[in-house]
Amino acid sequence: MSNKFILTASAFVLSTSMGIADVPKVAVDIAPVHSLVSKVMTGVGNPDLIIPAEASPHAYKLKPSNAESLENANLIFWVGKDLTPWLEKGLSSLASNASVSTLLDVNGIELLDFREGALFEAHDDHDDHDKGSHKAHGEDEGHSFEWAGVFELAKGTYYWSFSKVDGSYADPAMKMVILKASDIEAVEEKAEALLESSSFETKKHNEQLVAQEKSFSLNFDSNKNMTVFKIKIEQSGKYTFFTEHMPFEFETDEHFLKDASGTDIEPIAQEPDGGHHDHASHDGHEGHDHGAHDPHAWLSPNIAKVWLNVIAVKMSEADPQNARRYFSNAKTAIENLDNLMVEVKTILDPIKDKKFVVFHDAYQYFENDFDISASGAISLGDASDPSPARLAEVRKRVVNEGIECVLAEPQYKKGLVKAVIEETNSNTTVIDPLGVKLNPGPELYERLIRNLASNLAGCF
Repeated sequence: MSNKFILTASAFVLSTSMGIADVPKVAVDIAPVHSLVSKVMTGVGNPDLIIPAEASPHAYKLKPSNAESLENANLIFWVGKDLTPWLEKGLSSLASNASVSTLLDVNGIELLDFREGALFEAHDDHDDHDKGSHKAHGEDEGHSFEWAGVFELAKGTYYWSFSKVDGSYADPAMKMVILKASDIEAVEEKAEALLESSSFETKKHNEQLVAQEKSFSLNFDSNKNMTVFKIKIEQSGKYTFFTEHMPFEFETDEHFLKDASGTDIEPIAQEPDGGHHDHASHDGHEGHDHGAHDPHAWLSPNIAKVWLNVIAVKMSEADPQNARRYFSNAKTAIENLDNLMVEVKTILDPIKDKKFVVFHDAYQYFENDFDISASGAISLGDASDPSPARLAEVRKRVVNEGIECVLAEPQYKKGLVKAVIEETNSNTTVIDPLGVKLNPGPELYERLIRNLASNLAGCF
């Protein structure tokens, strides 16, 4: 072998290794987005995946290898805190030198609110109310309450806690009204009259409250860091709570309402709607607070196409040498998604008028892209079990409307679906919003969307 060949080969290896070293280190939160980033980086490098597809993004615990990926990353792509509120702290502490792209915040996409209730009821009357002559609750000084929330509660005992914040309670006492009602506006006048009444029942630490047309004055124990009241629910159903103060003013490390087992109970509706703060730091509470919007936007291929361009721009800014490759890859990926959408529409066209129920409300971006619509969701969220009352409500619709398909998900309890469809003619199948059984990489996204469509269509 000649010295010239050796020198040439050595120079090639050196230049190649230098080129590889110059490629930005990239970390991505979930498998579907990782697939999109992988498409853009094809032929240049491979991004690190932080949350495995088989894990719930709402409650995942970072491993040392994940922390290392974040620490070493030059670029990070994540959906946003509405999906993974716990990750926000990790990004600020571990990835302070990285360029972080929050995909829910990019221009050119429309974010959707979660649909309300087990059956996705429309609440136009709330919209009209807010547009009327007075302001939304909490903004109008004329209201006797600052906050109202609807909870779906099974029969049993619950615990509402009030904590000192920075060494003191927000107020030494607070009035509360509990009514068996599913709509805030329908009973707000009654609640205001009770709160304004000079007749009320005083309650102290560990004493019991019940749902009735009565105002309770809750006195907080200054000698305790937390004052707790028991709430006795005699009949499963929806209950509306009205409070003189925002309950979040009395929260530190614990969510304010829990059941007898210590599980956090979240409102299914509240006024003001944006009142709930981020509970990402609460032990055992990850994933229960959905945040401002439905974060499952990756299930829209139309949104994925916008994200592909954003990813290409960010990659090119960090690595101008490979900019042409990134934009070329993104262009090819967008063309492939256009073809995929034609294919998926063909798969779903025969079931456009069919009725189905999903496990949890994660699919409305997909539904919007392909002109289909779910009739309800078994669970309030994929990180919490539904109450018996909610299951009964969904089952009633399945029976009464002859709903043909009730969908399960691979990570969650199949027994809940069985409880809804038992002794009915409904079919069930599994649909997967994350790619649990798919290999991570460039091909995952198309397979995810195609499988979702095929499995849904095959349920009928």
